[in-house]
Amino acid sequence: MALPAPPEPERLDPLVSEWAAGRLLVRVHRHESAPTSFNPGGGRGRFHPFAARSGSVVPTLYAADSVDGALSETAFRAVPVHGTVRSFPASRLEPLRLSVLVPNRDLRLAALYGHGLRRLGLLRRDVIDTEAAHYGETAAWAAALHAAPSALDGLEWVSRQHDASRAVVLFGDRVTAGDLTLREGPIPLDRGPGWDLVLEAAEAAGIVIVI
Repeated sequence: MALPAPPEPERLDPLVSEWAAGRLLVRVHRHESAPTSFNPGGGRGRFHPFAARSGSVVPTLYAADSVDGALSETAFRAVPVHGTVRSFPASRLEPLRLSVLVPNRDLRLAALYGHGLRRLGLLRRDVIDTEAAHYGETAAWAAALHAAPSALDGLEWVSRQHDASRAVVLFGDRVTAGDLTLREGPIPLDRGPGWDLVLEAAEAAGIVIVI
């Protein structure tokens, strides 16, 4: 299925939502990454990697507004929704940490939900409900919105993996590590309180943690 390509950035007028200073950002990240560090461009995700108009790759940081959202978008992401085998090996938790951040200033994000999608001529299936094979096309929308006159700090959407949560991606050339304060963590997910959080979320989702 061909997805709609973004127009020229100058033609984009996204609905801007405000992520207020002090509002929690929950992030699951690898242990070697600092809680407030941005991905310089490695790997492929829904809205990365992409380059600014200058040609430089824009660093990104993904987070959610809840623990369940952050776990669902990362650790549990590959667990199939359909079928009888819905398990997750505990060994995959060993390198993961959970950190709770708060922004020190209001963040201006493109709303990729509700009227925000319609305003851009999009449906969820065009940018949010797509599979990994379409990440190049959805990252093109991130690039176009980044270059739009709105000077956005990032994007916000209803999590595909946990639709009671909001997910965000922040642009590392507009938001810096200094704009974020570590409130809690990093918490290992394979032991202690982090393990308890994983077990609680897995039980609610019907996922079996295999030890």
